[in-house]
Amino acid sequence: MIAVGDLLDEKYRVAGRLGSGGFGEVFLADDEAIPGRQVALKLLSGRPPGEHGALLHEMRSLAQFNHPGVVGFHHHFMHQGQLMLAMEYCPGGSLDGRLVAGGAVAVDEVFRWGVVLCDTLAFVHGKGIVHHDIKPANILFAQDGSLKVGDFGVANLNAGTRLYLPPEMLLGESVSRTDARVDVYALGITLVEAATGENPFELLKPEEALRARVAHQTVPASLPRWAQEVLLRATHPTPELRFQNMAEFGQAIRARHVPYVLDGQRIKAHALAERAEQKLSKRQWKQAKQLADQALHLSPDCTAALLAAGRCHLLIRRTAQAQQFFSRALDVSPRMHVQKELGWLHLEEGNVPMAISLLCDHLDRNAADFEAYNLLLECFYRTGRFEAGEDLARKMMAQKTPSDCFRNNRFICRLLNGGYTDAALAKIDDSDVVNPFVAYNLAVAREKPSSWSADGQPALRDKLLFQDYRSGLLKELGKQNKVSVRLPDGRLHETDAPVVALGSMAANEVVLNDPSVSRRHAVITNRPSEVWLHNLGSSVGMQVDGNRLEGRVFLDGVHKVHLGRATIEVAARADLLV
Repeated sequence: MIAVGDLLDEKYRVAGRLGSGGFGEVFLADDEAIPGRQVALKLLSGRPPGEHGALLHEMRSLAQFNHPGVVGFHHHFMHQGQLMLAMEYCPGGSLDGRLVAGGAVAVDEVFRWGVVLCDTLAFVHGKGIVHHDIKPANILFAQDGSLKVGDFGVANLNAGTRLYLPPEMLLGESVSRTDARVDVYALGITLVEAATGENPFELLKPEEALRARVAHQTVPASLPRWAQEVLLRATHPTPELRFQNMAEFGQAIRARHVPYVLDGQRIKAHALAERAEQKLSKRQWKQAKQLADQALHLSPDCTAALLAAGRCHLLIRRTAQAQQFFSRALDVSPRMHVQKELGWLHLEEGNVPMAISLLCDHLDRNAADFEAYNLLLECFYRTGRFEAGEDLARKMMAQKTPSDCFRNNRFICRLLNGGYTDAALAKIDDSDVVNPFVAYNLAVAREKPSSWSADGQPALRDKLLFQDYRSGLLKELGKQNKVSVRLPDGRLHETDAPVVALGSMAANEVVLNDPSVSRRHAVITNRPSEVWLHNLGSSVGMQVDGNRLEGRVFLDGVHKVHLGRATIEVAARADLLV
């Protein structure tokens, strides 16, 4: 126990008790070695000695800087086995004490203080030190009324005060010890409390307070409009959308508005990126890529252009290039919502668990994104979870989605799950089947008894076609490109059919009379601005332009294709063979 009159460290005579906190107790003491000087003695109770080294290193660093806005640190000593810090005494008390005694402070005064605090913290952050517990109790007033920030180092030991913590910390996300945006958020809440007389989360339950943070309900409408704008930016739930440092925060307070940058090149880049997205929606990927490239030439860090370029490459399954653009976009804005694109990317690369995680996260926030649901369905299909795929497709059909892809994908999932007998397949009336994918897959399924091995599924699934979401949009049907195939004997076959089967069987649209060619060897799927060649898992394999084909490849130009020992040429769109 420490009592008034005790002499500590042979020089500090205890004059009274100033208060206590999570760290321990604070005492007022007279420094008998320097007559007239008083100090605040902080007793750090319950702290293991292993924490003392880092704390003292930080305190000594701050003392070396000797900034007038930081409570001074004199030295430390041990008392009865516990660490004590001798600190500068601020007789004006704390901001917390003033708010308790007198309520809200005039807005102009609050923001005058805000400028000073921003400047102080900007200096400290520049030295690599982040406070982690900015709050009214840690903002003190010196004898002359000047503001000082206290409890550096000590705050780090306590990991902050819940009422002032940003949502990312409450959600348990990994936050760097040197991330200044933690202090930006806490100072924003502190200024709100000073200007209104109350903390926006104080009367809420913890879960309600977290929801309020995430919903960005931190600043009351009673404050002046400019103050609302500045404080809303400082307390944004997404760190990347806050002021990134105290200098930006201070600049906004001085200017009384949130600073913006008018960049003509960037504006032009965004306009080009929007046009690129419009072209992508029409499946005009080449034009989209040209526009995205132009945008990136104007502004290499334009997020919209990076996303458009990434989607261009992703749509044609150039996953390595897509990954580069998405990674650059995430570097610019780490929390942007590209979960669907990244999920799609992981799906194409075979990392299905990660794809499912990302797609589910995306759908939590974009519940009407039917394309994302179909990508999730494809995850189930590729991993043999046919029952789950059929169930998801059935639910999507009940929602009357604008694409009929779910009808096809439900059919193949049910087929592979053993949902059709041979007799049931034979009885299906295909006279009104308008979806070319369904028509193709139904024809394949009916061949099963005589064409597939006894175990059925592996070989059968290789021959079936999963349908992309956009392939099923009715507005696209009947607008396919011309596809031309030059056969080994020189004959030219031209078609605009949406599904073109190639193989030795007479039922194929393109018949190859070669014993090395499988009955159903390959399929061309044809839709506006997109033509794909699919390998149907033939045991003799396929090569496109000298490269072995597994799965499918985007056709762009004239291609030499080897099916077994047969060689053909395939061209699409404007690249028709003559």
